[in-house]
Amino acid sequence: MATVKLSFSPSDRIASSGLSASGGWLSPLVYGIVVPVTLIVVAGAAWYIVTGETPSELLAGMTSAPRIEMTMPARPGGERPGDSLIQPPAADRDVKMAMEPVPATPTAPAPEAPKSSTPSEPPQVALPNIPSTAADTNAIPPPPAMSEPAIPPGGEPLTPPTFAQLPVRNDLKPLSPAPANDLLRNSSNGPLPVVSGGREARAVYARPFAVEGNPPKIAIVVTGLGLSKEATEAAISKLPPDVSLSFSPYTNNLDTWVKRARAAGHEVLIDLPLEPPNFPVHDAGPLAILSRHGPVDAVAHLDAILAKTTSYVGVAAGLRSPVTTKEQWAPVLRDLKNRGLLFVGDGLVGVSATDTPASLSVTLVADETPFRVAIDVRLSRLLAAAQRDGSALAYVSARPVTMERLLAWVGTFPQKGVALAPISAVVRTAAAH
Repeated sequence: MATVKLSFSPSDRIASSGLSASGGWLSPLVYGIVVPVTLIVVAGAAWYIVTGETPSELLAGMTSAPRIEMTMPARPGGERPGDSLIQPPAADRDVKMAMEPVPATPTAPAPEAPKSSTPSEPPQVALPNIPSTAADTNAIPPPPAMSEPAIPPGGEPLTPPTFAQLPVRNDLKPLSPAPANDLLRNSSNGPLPVVSGGREARAVYARPFAVEGNPPKIAIVVTGLGLSKEATEAAISKLPPDVSLSFSPYTNNLDTWVKRARAAGHEVLIDLPLEPPNFPVHDAGPLAILSRHGPVDAVAHLDAILAKTTSYVGVAAGLRSPVTTKEQWAPVLRDLKNRGLLFVGDGLVGVSATDTPASLSVTLVADETPFRVAIDVRLSRLLAAAQRDGSALAYVSARPVTMERLLAWVGTFPQKGVALAPISAVVRTAAAH
């Protein structure tokens, strides 16, 4: 076989003359300018796609030029007890909190009167403003503002109160012995309340209430008790006896807590957990009545809750639940009525009178925004509602700041002509709806 030998030389390259002529400037042009510019453009486009920020905005953010050109307003002072709309009563104040005096505003000197030959009155002398102190509690406060702040004005530099700082009451007297055996029937869940001989639990276990005339009545129900020992003990021993206490069905030693509350003169309810509006992000627990429950299951959940303890006048239901728009809601209310219990909550609109127990809708939650000024605003709204409608009802939680503001507010009732009443004295029967 013949062998062929191949050989190549630089002269065999295509267009070698052209490349040799331009090789001195083409490479620096491509790698020194075109490639870097392309990379910068691609990077800028990618940054805009990811962040939405243009190169000019990015450059402005990297400079040291001032970003704020307008004058910042002065920072308001911190929230103090004196800033609240409702001041503690001057008498019987067990918890004293120092209030910073308001600095006097300098007044301009009065202009000199022109000289005249006729006699004239002596010139008026401008009196300096006298700073107010904590002792000025008898002054008539301005009308309460109805604008509720979303956050404490100026932050919350003041140390929040504690349960230990609240005064222990000496006017707590026990209610009548309970439970009444004739008002109970055994079930698979435990003893359940029943009506017997015309006697109902809502009346037999109620706190006696009598007041001269017919003043507007305000009822306060503290919900969620029993889950915190400190909060529950404070609610029992430091709140007025006309404040009604509602206990969670998930409470350990629930019978013991109910007995202690009644021994201190408080009327007792039991929380009725319903499916919350943001379910399942928030869950009311395994005993809660849910939208998917049919009427039979809903009543079964109710009876399981009612069997947790005895000696209560009714239930305090969760608010804004979608359950109150479902078909199982009427059977739940009917079961409460047939057992002689009262109901507080919402969802009473459109319910037949034959299904409605003695009940009252909640006017507001007083401490939904839990700081002093916001609580005072809501309590002022509650007072206005009671004066307009004859009665009003508020839910509150067992928080130290809530109890502090509530005690101060209730202390003003004699001057305002309203009465704090247990829930049994405020609810309305089906005939009154």
